[in-house]
Amino acid sequence: MKITVADNSGVCFGVRRAFSLLEEAVENAKKSGIKVSMLGPLIHNPRVIAQYAEKGVKVIDTGSITENSCVVIRSHGITKEERAQLDRFSGITLVDTTCPYVQRIHQLVEKRSSEGFAVLIMGDREHSEVRGITSKISGDFFVIHPSEFDSKSKELASFTADHAKIFAVAQTTSRPANYEYLLKKVRKTVAAMPGHRFLAAETICTATLKRQDSAGELAKKTDSMVVVGGKNSSNTSKLFQVVSEKNSNSFWVESPEDFTVSDIETLKRSGSVGITAGASTPDEQIAEMRSFLESLNG
Repeated sequence: MKITVADNSGVCFGVRRAFSLLEEAVENAKKSGIKVSMLGPLIHNPRVIAQYAEKGVKVIDTGSITENSCVVIRSHGITKEERAQLDRFSGITLVDTTCPYVQRIHQLVEKRSSEGFAVLIMGDREHSEVRGITSKISGDFFVIHPSEFDSKSKELASFTADHAKIFAVAQTTSRPANYEYLLKKVRKTVAAMPGHRFLAAETICTATLKRQDSAGELAKKTDSMVVVGGKNSSNTSKLFQVVSEKNSNSFWVESPEDFTVSDIETLKRSGSVGITAGASTPDEQIAEMRSFLESLNG
């Protein structure tokens, strides 16, 4: 079995930065004796969160914050309301690991909505990143997921017709093809409405683009593909979609223990296996998967 790890796999700049800030907070806490907590999971990787829990770093909500503690803001960002609650505490240390790409979207929607633009967001409305984005909008907004392009087509058309100025952004982990489809659809509608204005920002993370492209290319060249990452990870979900469209023998797992007996038999029959991983998957989990696949050769 030939095993190949796709280029640009695993931890992105934003997550690597979040890890670094969290580790620094943990080290400082040891010296000062204060407690470190995450306000929401730092990243969407249950294994990593469990490892930090063993170090005493628990995931909390705003109702569990205590004075004289260190609170780490997750990489997906928080809502305007959550930030206001944090600001009520005078005796806490804040460590903000919000990804710079996400922070940029916050700034964009805040600015454009203050200028009278209604905001169109492509993404998962229940995702913490999108909740943070919508909280920064002062006017009307509409969130649509690619799976809703058909079912919410009339609602989208109505939103477009009701606002003379619309500004669009996409969740950072979105698939470019989906965003391009949405923008084309809205531009066509706006073109038929004189006086209406439509602007769109490129907000999909460049690391996401490179990761999806590399994984898609590798999927076409291998017998099987393994995607490593949290089942609650948006970017890993989209990565698996890209890979599985090009390779029917594609598996999405958090660890080698997730493979079924049937999965392993398929992998053993494969002459070549590709590995890719989501942005929340640390290097050691990719190495672990490679070692496991190599063991199947025996």
